[in-house]
Amino acid sequence: MKFFEKIVVIVSLTLLVVLSIAFVIGIFYFGMAGLFQLFGVQYTSAYSLLGFVLVFFFVGFIVDLFSIAFIKLTSQYISNKYTLFITRMAIDSTFTLLTLHIVDEFMNSITISLLTEIVAAILLFFIDVAFDNKKEKTS
Repeated sequence: MKFFEKIVVIVSLTLLVVLSIAFVIGIFYFGMAGLFQLFGVQYTSAYSLLGFVLVFFFVGFIVDLFSIAFIKLTSQYISNKYTLFITRMAIDSTFTLLTLHIVDEFMNSITISLLTEIVAAILLFFIDVAFDNKKEKTS
């Protein structure tokens, strides 16, 4: 390929990745805005909500690494699928709750009650399970 073609390919791929990440963050942003609206969570501005979502993604990525490893370790010893589901729900919701609480305490511009954090963690788990099951059925 010529130099100009290489530049076009690199710029196109970079733009595709950036737009994909922006799309996911946008969906999560509006989802959190709707969830916060339902539960009456107070935040000072749309930028504070965006900051919350970005920090939640960053902290959540790190915490999810531990959560996934812990789920993999414990699932080796559980054979009943219902017990496995409850165990996965408890572990994943606990780590998500930890993430929500860390980000809530870190940011002064958003105030989330503990009950809302618990409900949001469980709701995020069920959304994750719904998307995981959808991926498994299409594969």
